[in-house]
Amino acid sequence: MYDWFSTNKLVLNLEKTNIMKFITINQPYCALTVSYRDKCIEEAVNLKFLGIQIDNHLNWKNHIDQIIPKLSIACYMVRQMYHICNNDILRSIYFAYFHSIASYGIILWGNSSYSRKIFTLQNRIIRIMMVAHPRTSRRKLIKKIRDFNNPKPIYILIDEYFYWKSG
Repeated sequence: MYDWFSTNKLVLNLEKTNIMKFITINQPYCALTVSYRDKCIEEAVNLKFLGIQIDNHLNWKNHIDQIIPKLSIACYMVRQMYHICNNDILRSIYFAYFHSIASYGIILWGNSSYSRKIFTLQNRIIRIMMVAHPRTSRRKLIKKIRDFNNPKPIYILIDEYFYWKSG
């Protein structure tokens, strides 16, 4: 490994470098040791890479638990603002504070069983924006949103990323 780094004129910063071994939940843990210049590189079970929390089981629970408070704050903001703002401003708040956070890396974590929490929060914020009852069908709200004469309709994340091919 040292030769490859030297040949390509690169230096490995051991303070910022971790290794991760991806395993299944039923697989027994076996320590992985990698050394560089006679120093052992630390093995991580959970690490942050480009803003996404990754764990060695790839279940995305840590990442989702990290972004839920941010999304809850966005939901609270919309709830406080819908009395005094029109739909265009609420839509801007939604895209700036909720959609940007929720859609980042969704192609990785969106199919996780834990992602249901995020889609539940998204349904809540959409219902608040549409001044709908908490039990209102998500499908009815999507139809309402698409019926608006608006160049930038709000798309539900789960529809946008996972059911887009079927439509």
